Amino acid sequence: MSPEEVAGQVLLARYPGTDPAAAAAALTAHHLAGLVLFSENVASVDQVAATGSALQAAQAESGRDWPAAFAVDNEGGLVQRLGAAAGPWTSFPTFMSAGAADDPAVTSAAAEAMALELRASGLNYDFAPDADVTVGPADVTIGMRAASSDPERAARAVTAATAGFTAGGVISSVKHFPGHGSLTVDSHQGLPVQGASAAELAARDLVPFERAVDAGAPTVMMGHIAVEAWDPGVPASVSPEAYRVLREDLGFTGVAITDGLDMGALTQTWSSAEIAVLALQAGADLLLGPVDVPAAHAGIVAALADGSLGRDRVDEAAGRVIALMRWQAAIAADAQAVTTADVGSAAPASLALSAAAITQVAGQCGRALAGDTIHVRGGSRADWDGFVAAAEAAGLDVVALEQPADTDVRLLTGATPSGSADVAVLLDEPWLLTETDAPTRLAVYGRTAQAFEAVAAVLTGAAPAPGTLPVEVSGLPATVC
Repeated sequence: MSPEEVAGQVLLARYPGTDPAAAAAALTAHHLAGLVLFSENVASVDQVAATGSALQAAQAESGRDWPAAFAVDNEGGLVQRLGAAAGPWTSFPTFMSAGAADDPAVTSAAAEAMALELRASGLNYDFAPDADVTVGPADVTIGMRAASSDPERAARAVTAATAGFTAGGVISSVKHFPGHGSLTVDSHQGLPVQGASAAELAARDLVPFERAVDAGAPTVMMGHIAVEAWDPGVPASVSPEAYRVLREDLGFTGVAITDGLDMGALTQTWSSAEIAVLALQAGADLLLGPVDVPAAHAGIVAALADGSLGRDRVDEAAGRVIALMRWQAAIAADAQAVTTADVGSAAPASLALSAAAITQVAGQCGRALAGDTIHVRGGSRADWDGFVAAAEAAGLDVVALEQPADTDVRLLTGATPSGSADVAVLLDEPWLLTETDAPTRLAVYGRTAQAFEAVAAVLTGAAPAPGTLPVEVSGLPATVC
């Protein structure tokens, strides 16, 4: 490859609008490895699939016989570009559902079902699962994106999800190395500093990454986190020591991709060109989302020309990316064949994950928790509508507040975290369960149609609440069931 071609092969960029031709032009303009889809790039299933087809056609026309990467952030919960809000795609609950269920088969099946819908839409790379270990209320950034505060439980969820994505023919990416769940600064805004010792990191934050690497994770996303025990003041994404730990201590041989290079932890200090070169010098293979893609590309070419960036290092990075994409083509060929008609087919897997996660921490277990008529308070209007639809479908009669009812149900969320009721149904972080005095309390870990269906089945006594709290909540048991 020419310097311009090899420089592009280590870049994964955003693109404007919803026109497939414009996306293809963005790919070829700087010989990019691929593109990343965001919400503003979505108009319909057919349009997203057409964009994927346009990218692969442009890739072939350039003479490359491996797929272009077409990537997306689709974890479930709040981080889900392709869910029910965007069209007919299936929404999934937060990844903490996998920690609460602690059932590798259910978690793997959910990830595979998500992967099949993504691949049916023309995508081949998902920035999931989240391998962070949350510390609970002090975790201001990750929260329910993490599976658990228990490293081993988080590791089980991460390895199961990684296997599911592979079975569905989609590249996965465990993130955010070396772990963002114990930090109190959001790397979108500034530079988080990890003050734990190397031994403490190895015993907590690194455990899910190590297990995922051992299980064959194809990519690891490097977080913009300064680890004092490794490289003080330097974000891991541009720290040679962080890449050394990943490669040598954990034994990772796949593609190391950076977190978004447009995030404040980096852009407050360096330009797009400087960030791109620093990351490659440190050991990154794939650079995600520079603010200024032409400048990042030109910076790499210039660094190759003046010798500040060795051609062998960039060839190593590009070679890994090409090998990754050839591998994706192989696993997709072995996976279930899909078309756009398969978008929306993952609802049963989403329901199974939520049903396995529902956790009861107070009240009598093993019976109906609500009478035939209920009041419903709390939550947003969308929460209320979704819950009521599921409750009524399950045979419950939701009556106006001025009418008598058998059971008062309150939806608890981050915005409405407290209140009295007969039954409290928590949709957000499980530590909010202490904000109510309700005698019966349930944690749901999401607000999808399937999550509401699962909790309605528990309320009527048609299904158990098999989950356990994946984080410790002071004063509450992991489950009463």
